[in-house]
Amino acid sequence: MSKILITLILISLLGFISKKYKIFREEDREIFSKFVYTFSLPALVFYSIYSNPPQISLDKVVLVEWIVSTVIGILALLIGFVLNLNKKTIGSLFLVSIGGNVTFLGYPIMEKLYGNQGLTVAIIYDQLGMCLFIYTIGIILISLLSAQKINFNFIVKKVLNNPPLWGLILGFIFSPYKLPDFLIDSLSILGKATTPLMMFLLGLSFSRPQKNNRSTLGIFSGITLKLLLFPFLALILSRVLGLSDVPYKVTVLESAMPSMLTALVLALQFDLDTIFASHVIVYSTLISLITLNLWIGVV
Repeated sequence: MSKILITLILISLLGFISKKYKIFREEDREIFSKFVYTFSLPALVFYSIYSNPPQISLDKVVLVEWIVSTVIGILALLIGFVLNLNKKTIGSLFLVSIGGNVTFLGYPIMEKLYGNQGLTVAIIYDQLGMCLFIYTIGIILISLLSAQKINFNFIVKKVLNNPPLWGLILGFIFSPYKLPDFLIDSLSILGKATTPLMMFLLGLSFSRPQKNNRSTLGIFSGITLKLLLFPFLALILSRVLGLSDVPYKVTVLESAMPSMLTALVLALQFDLDTIFASHVIVYSTLISLITLNLWIGVV
């Protein structure tokens, strides 16, 4: 597991060095963001669902993710308002608190720990739980926080004009059918570009944190919510709902993943506080080297 984290951090470091030595400019991140958000991420989502359609009923896994995301999301908003953060920073705090790196980090770890069943549960947690929550409720909320004036049509447009969500929907629609190998292979290759590009984008977006107590407390709050409180609540609720064995373990461990890389892409797309988001993502990823091992011991 540590090997996977170190690999991701090294790719991110390459992005940071590229900006520092002006190989790429900070403005170039918009190009990477658009490519990931419009092409590679939807391809990855489609390929995951199409190639690994759910074989078992895991509705309780999805229920745990939605309930805990709702609680954590509300807490993130309350903390943001108490700390008097601006709306764009609150939007970023919301994203990094509820969204975990359950795909790029979670999938390989769950497969290594629990085999194909672990991977299947991870996909359900990710695609039907976290992804649906973020690309519906999450998108609506950050749209409200990122715009001064907004109407219902604007919200609907933002939700529908969301390539990863369509990748998810189309993946389910076409999963019963045999698509041409050349098409599936193309989507697979395109999807595999997502992880390195997102890590590079993270490094390209990393800047020194603003030197004020509110920002520091906000970053600390985001890390605490994601790495400690989120998995703790998931563990309690999973037991209450009767989850056991692999579904229970995967649900808790996926909940304990560091903040998702996609939060940075969404922060860029919706004009939120990208510096804040990048710091929480980087620091939570580093700290998760310790916390993930602790949660593995707990479950």
